[in-house]
Amino acid sequence: MPDHVVLDPSDESEIVISNTAFDDTETERTIQEAGRNTRAESRWSSENLPYQAEVQAAAQVTQLEPALIHAVIATESGYNAKATSPKGAYGLMQVMPATAKKLTPTPVRAWSASQQILWGSRYLKQLMDLFEGDVVLALAAYNAGPQAVKSHQRTVPPYAETQQYVPKVLRYYQVFKTRLIPPLH
Repeated sequence: MPDHVVLDPSDESEIVISNTAFDDTETERTIQEAGRNTRAESRWSSENLPYQAEVQAAAQVTQLEPALIHAVIATESGYNAKATSPKGAYGLMQVMPATAKKLTPTPVRAWSASQQILWGSRYLKQLMDLFEGDVVLALAAYNAGPQAVKSHQRTVPPYAETQQYVPKVLRYYQVFKTRLIPPLH
């Protein structure tokens, strides 16, 4: 782990995530073109991917694949640490302010990028464990909440946002996994 990235692995609190509404056309186009377009490839190479050190550190703490964490960040905020959803979720991994209050007295808007990534990754790891490693169900729960997935017989809930969210994250995940991010060591 790089010296400048400090993560606190002691906080086991659960957070709630909400998808942000933002125009990520450029991010999506760049991801889709990665591997075909040298400009896009250089923008999203493993050497210059935004928050790579922080994601690697969170991946080590949570034992999640860095590519999956990057895919959620790309979908949730387009790597904008100050992104805000219409529902008030904030940051790279879109933490709800009410949930942030349960984690720390520090308002969610004051969290560092490292904290945003760590706490979002911890929540994703909890969901992966809850749904026995099923990435699709964990992503659906990340977006719609674990109770929504459980109440729909452990399937992706029939909500338009969630139905769009899961495949989008999975597309990013495949691109990051196969072309851009070295495996966790």
